[in-house]
Amino acid sequence: TSLEPVQAALLTAAACNCQIPNSSRFERKHYAYADLPLGYQVTQQRWPIAANGVLKCRRRTMDRKRKQQESSLSVGIDRIQLEQDTGKTIAVTRRETAPDGTEFVLTESLVDFNRAGCALVEIVFNPDIRSANDAASVLSTLRDTMRYIGTCDGRMEEGSLRCDLNISIAPINFDGNDENRDLDNPFQDSLPPGTGNRVEVKNLNSIKQVFSAAQYEATRQAEAHVNGVPTQRETRTFDVKSGKTVTIRSKEGAVDYRFMPEPDLPPIVLNKEVLNGMPLEMFLQQNLPELPEQATIRLMEEYGLTEDVALVITGDPPSVKMYEEAVSTCRQELGDEVPKKLNETVANWLCNDLFALVKEGVAEDEYSVEYSRVSGVQLGQLVAQMVEGSISTTMAKKILNLMYHEDLAKSPRLIAEERNLQVITDLDTLEEICKQVIEQHDSQLEQYKKGGKHVRKMKKFFLGKAMAHSRGNAQPELLSDALDEMLEKLAPDVTE
Repeated sequence: TSLEPVQAALLTAAACNCQIPNSSRFERKHYAYADLPLGYQVTQQRWPIAANGVLKCRRRTMDRKRKQQESSLSVGIDRIQLEQDTGKTIAVTRRETAPDGTEFVLTESLVDFNRAGCALVEIVFNPDIRSANDAASVLSTLRDTMRYIGTCDGRMEEGSLRCDLNISIAPINFDGNDENRDLDNPFQDSLPPGTGNRVEVKNLNSIKQVFSAAQYEATRQAEAHVNGVPTQRETRTFDVKSGKTVTIRSKEGAVDYRFMPEPDLPPIVLNKEVLNGMPLEMFLQQNLPELPEQATIRLMEEYGLTEDVALVITGDPPSVKMYEEAVSTCRQELGDEVPKKLNETVANWLCNDLFALVKEGVAEDEYSVEYSRVSGVQLGQLVAQMVEGSISTTMAKKILNLMYHEDLAKSPRLIAEERNLQVITDLDTLEEICKQVIEQHDSQLEQYKKGGKHVRKMKKFFLGKAMAHSRGNAQPELLSDALDEMLEKLAPDVTE
């Protein structure tokens, strides 16, 4: 419905600590471009639905070779506005042959108008970001936040979330020459002195692209500055194959968008009709869920998780619910015999083993336990079985794979019974296994009877054969004890 983008914008604004006025207005922004069939865009640049916010982020290092930075970053938000989406421009390149036989490359731009005219929420940040890493950190935090509150699924490769990056550089030592300043930049007064013309890189569709584009542009603009060639005001796009930005259009001087009030749309007034019969404060209270930072702190305090593990879980909103469901199930299964590190064990199985299965065939940034074939209850039951000792870690991993790929609806206990994946703890059974193994290896028993250095070597041999005979199902410590008992019976006087 038409209320959905309005309510999504309000929840996003609240999550970003923005001021929300009681009313906002639409206006027309006029410019001519192929992806804008009307010749103007409906937007809210001067009367936005929210303004003056702050997004608090954790700095994340994109370079995996460098140590993660333990610091935070606060970035100002100028406004959040509703506006009309444009069409999607697609560049197509193909080889053609001229009448004289000469081959040449033909590049065309096609426009997909399927999304044109749809409502979107645009968030305009202040120029507070000072590095490519910080740009990636801000976008990552914003995506996590919007996923958490349900206003965006964050699938950048599908266009659900897109990023336009404005980049400019400023000299460290300013010489007082400010003739190249960007007079059309609304944030010029808040930028360092000597900042050159900003370059806009459009439609970046991954966090890695944002990082790479920012790095490339910073280097390119710095080289232009050193060579005495001022950065031109232009719009560019990022070429993934070359890792470079490419010019798509230049701007000659300041652009006059001829803003005018939208005559066909009334102002948005935040009354009870818009907010499901509630005042704004009550609407936000009922619809705004726990934010990622709040969830991270809660997991650390309530479950004793480390910050790194808590951040991994809260990085995927459905994972928090699954983790708590798994811990609760595990505690119910174990009753009074709950080990101290149970919460950490469940977190490790979720973040390592289950996440690995969910990631199969999915882009690194797009996996989610929302699509997991194993539920939190099943995961909790599995960990409980392992903790109580009825299955080994190796068996648990095998059962998890079977649950995920084959026996989707079965409990881990049922799979363990059907597949004979249960730890053998009965001493009589273990002694019988050891007896059969020893009887099958007379020569090794004779070496064992020689004593001395042969004792330890032959014990290790028999233990390995006995474990193989049990198909890995024997409990290792009990199997070792049973082997000692059997060897003591067959060779009572042997010493090391």
